[in-house]
Amino acid sequence: MLIHKIEKTHFSPSETVIIDYILQKGLEIKDMTISQIAQQTYTSAPLFVRIAKKLGYDGWNELKEAYLRELEYLYLNQQVDANIPFVINDDMMTIANNLCILERETIQDTYSLLRHDDLQKAMRLLRDCQVIDVYGRKQNIDIARSFQSRMYILKQHVQLCSLSDELDSTYLLSDHNHCAIIVSYSGHAPCIQRLIQTLKKKGTAIIAITNIEENYLSQMADVTLKMSSRELIYTKIADYASSLSLKYLFDLLYSCLFSIHYKQNLDSCIKIAMELDEMQHEEFM
Repeated sequence: MLIHKIEKTHFSPSETVIIDYILQKGLEIKDMTISQIAQQTYTSAPLFVRIAKKLGYDGWNELKEAYLRELEYLYLNQQVDANIPFVINDDMMTIANNLCILERETIQDTYSLLRHDDLQKAMRLLRDCQVIDVYGRKQNIDIARSFQSRMYILKQHVQLCSLSDELDSTYLLSDHNHCAIIVSYSGHAPCIQRLIQTLKKKGTAIIAITNIEENYLSQMADVTLKMSSRELIYTKIADYASSLSLKYLFDLLYSCLFSIHYKQNLDSCIKIAMELDEMQHEEFM
């Protein structure tokens, strides 16, 4: 996302003045020209083109349009800031209420980003494969563990593969019988690009879980499911929204797969639960 690019890009002191100004003014720059912003920031017009180029845009107007579109998404129906949901003087009950609101807003936001055809295609890919490989950073893999354990009930094998500069060797064993779920908030990491290139050569289907921006991962995947994308990369207390959004998507994938053979899977769940209860009861006898 553009906000993430701004966080990670180095700007000159004069460029930083402009960046700080548009971040502070937000949607107020909608009707402002380059000349007006330059006058307010005591800068010159050429700097605006330079900033746009640094952020991957051909010109200022293209950058401004993308920025305003992103702000409208970030602020839409948002009562609580996903990055800093509570402040220094908030008491415990205020914090509790804000987190409650944030979780509700995050789930609703994730649901609003879903598209029926994308979800249906993801279901088909997962249903038809023999092995599901989930790739992600450690914190995302931890969230995927409950998905892995639940999928055993559906008799589908799930492998969890850590994404790092040195990729887990699991991807080398992938083929057309595998389906890869790649989780990456940015979708641009170098290890992601190497992974996708290898999986494509091996004929492995790819489901992307990433932010709302068009990125390398979403462009190369067979289908993309969008995460709630209101978090900044650095300026945040914790991964509240992205973690919850990812858990919701994994819960959704499991639930939709469960529903394909609902009665059979429900019977299996009940049987396993009863057997586990009997085993635990015998241990305490």
